[in-house]
Amino acid sequence: MPVRYHLDYVMKRKGRAVGFCEIKTRNYTMEAISNMGGYLLSIGKWSSAKQLYDCSKLPFILVVCTLDAIWYAKFTEFVPNSVEVKGRTDRNDWQDVEPCVLLDTKLFIRIPFANEIN
Repeated sequence: MPVRYHLDYVMKRKGRAVGFCEIKTRNYTMEAISNMGGYLLSIGKWSSAKQLYDCSKLPFILVVCTLDAIWYAKFTEFVPNSVEVKGRTDRNDWQDVEPCVLLDTKLFIRIPFANEIN
């Protein structure tokens, strides 16, 4: 989607929008993310997803590729566990630290890799 929407994709079926999607990659397992307290998503992305949902009533799908699987969570309610100020500090960029929502990893559903499907 155009950058002004702040999310990666609009999902379509037969030419009609059916949802909005953000795709992330993390160099952790989902268990490690859970042990850190949950999945962190920028409050800017979360706010954009909520605004698009409020205007369209179309769900927001967050897809996360971790070291152990690909996961997704579908959101039609936008109540995070908490809001924290976190981010990367290794690149010396003050804009990498920002308010983030913390999402319970139990909301995510695992998508098996192709070699795991019988």
